[in-house]
Amino acid sequence: MALRLAVTEELPSDWESVTQHAAAPATRRWIQLGHDWLPGRLHTLALRDDDGECLAAIGAAVVEDPGARLRLNAHQVLSGGTAAMGLAAEGPYPWADTEHAEVFPSLLLMYPNYASFPVGPASRDRAVLKEFVARITDWARAQGLRSVSLLFLRASADPFIEELRSAGFDLLKLTETCDLRVTWTDLDGYFLSLPSKRRVEARRELRMLEERGIELDARPLAAEEPEILDLRCQLAEKYDGVSDIERERRILNGLREHVAPEDLTVFTASKDGTMLGFGLMVRDGEEWTAAIAGTNYRREDSEFTYFANLYYQPAAVASAHGIRTIGYGPGSWDAKRRRGCELSPLYAAGLLLG
Repeated sequence: MALRLAVTEELPSDWESVTQHAAAPATRRWIQLGHDWLPGRLHTLALRDDDGECLAAIGAAVVEDPGARLRLNAHQVLSGGTAAMGLAAEGPYPWADTEHAEVFPSLLLMYPNYASFPVGPASRDRAVLKEFVARITDWARAQGLRSVSLLFLRASADPFIEELRSAGFDLLKLTETCDLRVTWTDLDGYFLSLPSKRRVEARRELRMLEERGIELDARPLAAEEPEILDLRCQLAEKYDGVSDIERERRILNGLREHVAPEDLTVFTASKDGTMLGFGLMVRDGEEWTAAIAGTNYRREDSEFTYFANLYYQPAAVASAHGIRTIGYGPGSWDAKRRRGCELSPLYAAGLLLG
C-alpha cells in the first residue's frame, strides 16, 4: 500500500470523519475556537493511502518565533526555561545547551487547546505511526525547519509516544491534566466518592452558600451576558493585572458561533439578582469541558461559588445529562484532586533536525 503525507492549511474536508472518535481538542469546533492561540498558522498533517483515505493525522503549526509565549516555546520548555512556571519542572532538559537559532523555525505538533495526540482510524497502529513520524520529520527537513516538537502530549497516546522515542525524540514530563470520572448518579453519590474529610468540607461549603442566601442554577448561554463579561474581566484583573472586555466578548461570541446552544451550560451562583460567579461547560458527546469561569471579587460572599459552579453543580447533574467525564485541564492540581479529579501526565517531546 502506497502512503503519502498530505499537508494542508486549515482543516481538510474529511476532518469530521477522521476525528469522529477523537478527544474534544481535535474536533473542528475546538480548533476553530482556539485557532489564534497557536504561534503560527494552523496546518494538518495526514498520512493517507492510495485512495486518499486518512490513516492518522495531527494538527500543527510552523513556528518562526513564539515570542513571549513561553508555554508554546519548545526551546524554553525543553531547555528548562519554564520550570519556574511549573512546566517541565523536573527535567532533565535535553535542549539545555541549545540556542534559539538551533530550534527555530520549528514544526509544533499540537492543537490550539493545549493538547497533542494523533487522530484517525490507525492512530494506535504502531506500524502506521512509525511511518507517520518518519514522514513528518522528512517533511520538516525538506521545508528547512530546524526541529519538530510536541507540547501537551497526552499519555493516552502511548503508541505514538513510543514511536517518537524510537525515532530519536527526547521526551520529558511537562505537567499533569485533571479529569473527573463520573461514576455516580446524583450529588450524594458524588460526595460518597470523595474521601470522608473532603466530603465533610464540600458539604460545609454548600451549606455556607445556602445560609448566605445564594441561589445555584444552570441555564443556556444567553445572547447577551453583561454579568459574565464583568466577572471575566474581574478574573483577568486579579490574576493578570489587566482586563480586556472586547477579548472576553470575542470568546463568548466564538462559543456561540461554533458550539450548538444545547452543548453550552452555564452554572451560576447569584444573590438578590446579582451574579456572584459562573462556570461554563461545553459538551462533546459524553464529556464536559470546563471552558471558562468567573467570580465577583468585589463581593465577600462570593467565596466558594467557584467550587459550586465548576464542581458541585456539574457533578450533581452530569449523569442525568449522560456525561461520563468532566475535563478541567492542567493547573490548580491540589484543588482539583481534593474534589475527586484524577491526574494524568502530559509530555513535551522534541527532535533537533540539524
